[in-house]
Amino acid sequence: MKVLYISNYKDGTGWANAAINNILALDSVGVEVVPRAVTFNTHDNDYPQRLKELEDNNINDCDICIQHTLPHLYSYNGNFRNIGFFATESSNFIDTNWDKFCNLMDELWVPSLHTKGAARISGVTKPIHVAPHSLDMSQYQNVHGNKIDEMLNTYNFGFVGEFIERKNLQALIRAFHAEFSMYEPVNLFIKTSLQNLDYVQKYCSEIKKGLKIRPKYKNEIIVAGMLKRSDYLSVLSQCHRFVMPSRGEAFCIPALEAMALGVPVIYTQDTGMEDFCKGVGSTSITAHPTPCFGATSGLPDLDTANSTWNEIDIPELCSAMRTAFMKWNTEVAAEESEAAKNQALNYDHKVIGQKLKDLLNDG
Repeated sequence: MKVLYISNYKDGTGWANAAINNILALDSVGVEVVPRAVTFNTHDNDYPQRLKELEDNNINDCDICIQHTLPHLYSYNGNFRNIGFFATESSNFIDTNWDKFCNLMDELWVPSLHTKGAARISGVTKPIHVAPHSLDMSQYQNVHGNKIDEMLNTYNFGFVGEFIERKNLQALIRAFHAEFSMYEPVNLFIKTSLQNLDYVQKYCSEIKKGLKIRPKYKNEIIVAGMLKRSDYLSVLSQCHRFVMPSRGEAFCIPALEAMALGVPVIYTQDTGMEDFCKGVGSTSITAHPTPCFGATSGLPDLDTANSTWNEIDIPELCSAMRTAFMKWNTEVAAEESEAAKNQALNYDHKVIGQKLKDLLNDG
């Protein structure tokens, strides 16, 4: 077995991170992998040295080709067993022509049951297998790096994600400030991809003005843009609860990273996060389907209002955050932290790598 793995792993995006970890997971269990990069950017971002070494492998004798790209880029080659790997956040992609490209493949891999369901609804008829994302869990032990002073001796809720409508950061800001006064020892930490700190601060300020319940609110702790990897993990480890109120998630690697650090998750129900968060001290918040609105414009036919995603219940989110805060420094909190960490171990490179290897062997 020799696998040609095509993806945009040099782009520095969430998709790139997922592909990198898939390649490393396969490599960790002895599968011969030959990575080849496509790109949607004008320049390459850094990526692990091990991938650079694997790039030196020759594509000769590859008998399997995994195309971890957007489905409309799939291409069938009769010399390979063709596997398409993709993810989607909303309930379907019927307004795209992705189903036709997916059905060109011999089989499809998706990271969660949520995407599998969306694919079936959208007309994909080829075999679909759930191939979860993974992490090198050894990176989350004995974490060292810079910490944020304002997060010392306080209870910290954390959010890590893109600054886009789907992530529903507004709901988190509304819930946090509706529930907690500025005098309580609790913080909201936001790490977002948008590099304009002033814009993010203004965005938060406008939401707080709209609440109209008190004259003054606590400031959020905001990191806009990139952090050095060691500092990112160190700061994330300062959080006590990770909160992802997203309207749609195919998986959510930052949530899994938080769990690997012993940080349980509060998340929107019926999303891809449910596959790995459920039943480990994490909290699923009730949500109801609503037509997609405000999705990023890069793919105009994806996440249209003919598809739905999940709108989280804000009062229930408020209650879940209050409950988590009240457990601070209790045995229950310690047990939930340990449960989250143990659950994350099921998504280590070697564990998921073996699952991927079994899928390849079964074919």
